Amino acid sequence: MVLLANRRRCVYCNEAQSETLEHEAPLAGAHGRDVWWNLVPACDKCNRWKSWKNAAEWQRDMKLQYAYPKEAFARNLLPLRTVEGIKDRVAQVQREIQDSARRHWFQHHYGRERTPRRRAEKHVEVQRCAEKLERYLYLPWTSEEVRPAKNSCTRALCCGYQRKEAVLEYVTLAKTERQDLERMAYERGLYLGDLIGTLLKPEIEKWRTNRPIEHDTGLDP
Repeated sequence: MVLLANRRRCVYCNEAQSETLEHEAPLAGAHGRDVWWNLVPACDKCNRWKSWKNAAEWQRDMKLQYAYPKEAFARNLLPLRTVEGIKDRVAQVQREIQDSARRHWFQHHYGRERTPRRRAEKHVEVQRCAEKLERYLYLPWTSEEVRPAKNSCTRALCCGYQRKEAVLEYVTLAKTERQDLERMAYERGLYLGDLIGTLLKPEIEKWRTNRPIEHDTGLDP
């Protein structure tokens, strides 16, 4: 949920891929907490350079270092233009992470999965999630909910099968046809099953209209 924020880039340098969950308010400080709303995506280098400071303090010291290069405010510096945008990026990322619809989507889709012990394994899972999200033309948690639910995702774009009237069926398609059908569904803002149902309804109605009239034989169907 955190590492995929800010388009999977470090919130500080805004260039390197995010590699670690960085405590914006350091745990060593008075306001530091090891909770999700205090985490932002960062690369390892920025995480080390920021050290025990919070984002505002690190930004301040780097700006002072540029203004007074002979003084020792900050040993390592990001480009000044990048430094100027840290405060706004951090605020934007925190809004993104704290968005309730986004948070609930991650909780419903990944909250029950086992947390990998090794860091490399965790990043494999992040990559899989990123590839899944890239399939959608827009973010699935922004689509409508087919019904209110506390314990499951019911967003139309990813989990439209949660509709009460939904019946799961298998459709035989070639791989390229399946991919095109998925793109078609995303372009129309529909869950794949809803699109298939929409396409089939005219044929069902046509069949109903043209089928021979059945005479009542008195027998149960």
